[in-house]
Parts: sequence; structure tokens; C-alpha cells
Amino acid sequence: MFADVFPQVSESPSLIWVVAAIIFNIVNVFMGLYMAFFKKEPRLIRTHLYLYITIVTCLVLFLVMNGVHSENTIWEYLIVLYFITLVPMSRKWDVLIHALISIVGLILLPLLILLQMF
Repeated sequence: MFADVFPQVSESPSLIWVVAAIIFNIVNVFMGLYMAFFKKEPRLIRTHLYLYITIVTCLVLFLVMNGVHSENTIWEYLIVLYFITLVPMSRKWDVLIHALISIVGLILLPLLILLQMF
């Protein structure tokens, strides 16, 4: 089903990492909201951190694979830089602002796919 709808995404070795980062980011946002409103345990905080590291790893692998197969643009670097700098920096701010910044990052991730398609 996925390959029929988005053939370019399934054929590109680099865009698979963006799809993985989107899925991990959705799970991480929901986990963060659960921690913000219900309970904040050390085990959940550690899992939240590991998911963030997984997202950044997926984005770095996207940049490496995309650099090998085609050329990275400034927009791709800026989106990855957003995740590397602004998301961890917002952790010290209010919890809802941190969630908003993460959701804006989730909105920016499909932009990486659109930049590759057009």
C-alpha cells in the first residue's frame, strides 16, 4: 500500500530514514505529552531521550544517504539543525512550548520528502 501511494519514497534509500524519523517523532510527542500531564518517571524520561536520539540518528543517516545519492540543500541542513539545536534547548522552557517546538519539527519533516520529490 505504501509503495503504491508513494513510489518515490519507497524507492529512495534516503527518504526511508525520514519516514522512520516521522514515526519516532510522533511516538515521542505522545510520550512527552503523557509525561507532562500524567506521570513523569525516570524510566519514561530515559525512553523519551532514547527516542530523541533515534530521531536525530535517522536524520543524520538521511543526510549521509542523500549526500551519497544526490546533493543536500540548505533546507535539509536547516531542518536537521532545528532538531539538533532548538528541540533540546526548548527542554529547559515550559513543557507545552517544548511540545509545540517538537510538533513544528514534526511538520517540517514531511518537507524533506517534498523537497526530494520536486
